[in-house]
Amino acid sequence: MTVLAVLPASASIASAQLHALGDDFVLASWESDGPEPSGRVVPTLDGEEVRPPYTTLSVRTSWGGQRVLSILRAPRTSGAPVRFVAQGRVVAEVLAEPQVPDPDPAFLLGSLDAPSRLRVVRFLFDFARSTPALRSDGGFATVCRRMVLELSPTPSPLVARALATDELLLCGGSLSSGFGEVTGAVIITPGAVGPSPFDVCVGSALDRRGRAAMSLLVDKALCAPGNLLVVLGRNGLACRAFSAVAPNLPSLTERLSTRRDTPLELRQYILNALARRGRSDATAAAAVRELQVLAPLPKRQVADAKRSIGAALDLAVPTGDGGLFLAGWVHDPHGLSGGLTVHTPFGGERRLEVLEHRFPREDVAKLFGTAPSTDRSGFVAYLPGAPEPAAALQVHAELRLGSGGSIWLVPPLRPLSPADARAAVLGSLPPQHATPLVLETVIAPAVAPLHAAHMASRGEPETVGFGRGPETPAVSVIIPLYKALEFLRFQLSSFATDPGMAGAELIFVLDSPEQRDELVHMLHGFHALYGLPMRVLVQPANYGYSAANNAGVAASAGRTLLFLNSDVIPDQPGWLPALLAALERAPGAGAVGPKLLFDDDSLQHAGLYFDRDVRGRWYNHHFFKGLPRDFLPARRERSVPGVTGACLMMTRETFDAVGGFCEDYVIGDYEDSDLCLRIRKAGLDIRYVPSVELYHLERRSISRHQGYTRGVASEYNGWLHARRWAAMMEELAARDWNEPPPPPALEDSLMRPLSAGAPTDTALPVAVPGKSRLFGRATRNRS
Repeated sequence: MTVLAVLPASASIASAQLHALGDDFVLASWESDGPEPSGRVVPTLDGEEVRPPYTTLSVRTSWGGQRVLSILRAPRTSGAPVRFVAQGRVVAEVLAEPQVPDPDPAFLLGSLDAPSRLRVVRFLFDFARSTPALRSDGGFATVCRRMVLELSPTPSPLVARALATDELLLCGGSLSSGFGEVTGAVIITPGAVGPSPFDVCVGSALDRRGRAAMSLLVDKALCAPGNLLVVLGRNGLACRAFSAVAPNLPSLTERLSTRRDTPLELRQYILNALARRGRSDATAAAAVRELQVLAPLPKRQVADAKRSIGAALDLAVPTGDGGLFLAGWVHDPHGLSGGLTVHTPFGGERRLEVLEHRFPREDVAKLFGTAPSTDRSGFVAYLPGAPEPAAALQVHAELRLGSGGSIWLVPPLRPLSPADARAAVLGSLPPQHATPLVLETVIAPAVAPLHAAHMASRGEPETVGFGRGPETPAVSVIIPLYKALEFLRFQLSSFATDPGMAGAELIFVLDSPEQRDELVHMLHGFHALYGLPMRVLVQPANYGYSAANNAGVAASAGRTLLFLNSDVIPDQPGWLPALLAALERAPGAGAVGPKLLFDDDSLQHAGLYFDRDVRGRWYNHHFFKGLPRDFLPARRERSVPGVTGACLMMTRETFDAVGGFCEDYVIGDYEDSDLCLRIRKAGLDIRYVPSVELYHLERRSISRHQGYTRGVASEYNGWLHARRWAAMMEELAARDWNEPPPPPALEDSLMRPLSAGAPTDTALPVAVPGKSRLFGRATRNRS
């Protein structure tokens, strides 16, 4: 303790009184006709500073003097002098007594004007906020109740309106229009005083009596009759008494669904409060989602051909990382609008000053009678920002007008699942308008977090087995399945009659789980017919080509991996051992791929290469596509930039070393070329093996995916692929693939023993990619 040197007592020392504030604290009060004490007032006991916490307040009385209040720990020594020291001088003193009376509110608040009374009550609440022991003291709660009721003897009722959760209620009351800004709210129960768990929401509209609606989300346990809510404002104090909770209260969802006139500020208040509680309460978190889904705002747009301006928000997708994707249209031939302001359900705000990325909308042109060729009313935009406290499923917006007015727009509820939201973003823009700038600044920032959220939701696949496969297979054959099952009977019949498949492990990965029963029934029949052992992994949802292949690898046991599409049919038996032999005899090969044919015997694939289109964008192309099966340059085994994932063989060691298939691409495209480029980056070669021939009915599965065919998924994947690999593709495109490349600089971790076979490169002429008609039709790579 600090011993204070104080001046002797004098006639100027005020006589203080002590009042009990519960069990551990007292309130000292004294009057002074002098100026307000300057500096910090320190309470002392027997000349030593009392143990903190303590605090002092001085307010002016109506007769011109000062009333000073000091809260300190209750003295435990009866008869000891308690002195109050300011700047080394004793300004007040009192003797500690064994029994301290309760404070008299009328005495403490008498001779004070309204602002000073409010300061006294706030003084008590502020000290309690920083002193946990005081908040749970029943005696202090009684003092606070008496003080508040001295100012507001007949509190208005606060009525429970709806059940937000099993433990939370929405209560309602009103405040006078002149109450002013709310600065805090305190709840007083018989045994405690504490801040309200949620702020108070005060509406902006006034009723016929000139009062504003007041709402409060509060724990049911605090809604007992007799408990008080004290609302503190800059201009005063309002006291409300909790009423008994009526039975059979409607749920909050029911209330919002039936009361379409619920103010937006109340809706935002409820969602924001529940979202904050939802961080530690799963029930509140569920309520946030349910309220948005089951009681959405009705869609609102302006689409009247008689008006000179029209607008709609077709899609608004918060991406979970703080970003917000928008798609819609604005028809404004007279330039009346001045930007867009978007409001989130939790009170956030984003401003879009210029609709930069515009494109034609035939439906809007038809509505307003404008020429489709000149219409550019459609727009997409991405607005970065801070993450919301919970998932925002619906926003509302205002199209600002130059006059200061606005047009309110409400889009539909955003798609609930990340996969559906991702598909909606990709489908919001015609592919021909997906410029590199739009892809980089609008589409990619929205798609990437949605895609990541979808992939993060993945669970373990279900495994269904048919027969017992080899324990140590030479090759694990992994076949992703999506929608297209009609080719399995051809593929499986060729496998069953091929002795070269005897030591292989056969794993199907179903990426369309809605077909689970159909596929299991089909494979059960084929197993009964052929006796061919196989397994099927059923993914919980559609996670795309890469994830299906990676899941298959994780469940496989083979030292060598073959990735095969379900629409690839072998031409003759023995193809698998031949492809494996080619991989094992090629020095430094990281992967090999065979010749693939269309069903008319023309070439579909004789290796993969990279080239730019007329707009300078990188695409994957197949050597000699569409040319005859026996086209001479396609008959030479050689090194190629890459091979298609429709039939690609590599060792497990190499697969693990390069990280497997990249799962950042959407649905299925460019993953195989990404894998090939990582193989080449590791210093390994890739070989084309023409002696192995299979038929490929190209792109049958992906053509059935609406999320791919109805949007810009291919453009997004191509942009992502080029963003990562442009430099390497440039280097590979410049290489002369006529001559055998120099031996690659192998990484030690990828080396393996080589068999005695020699490579079969010959001097047959091969055209350089992009420089000869011999390459036939150039199309995108994968199926």
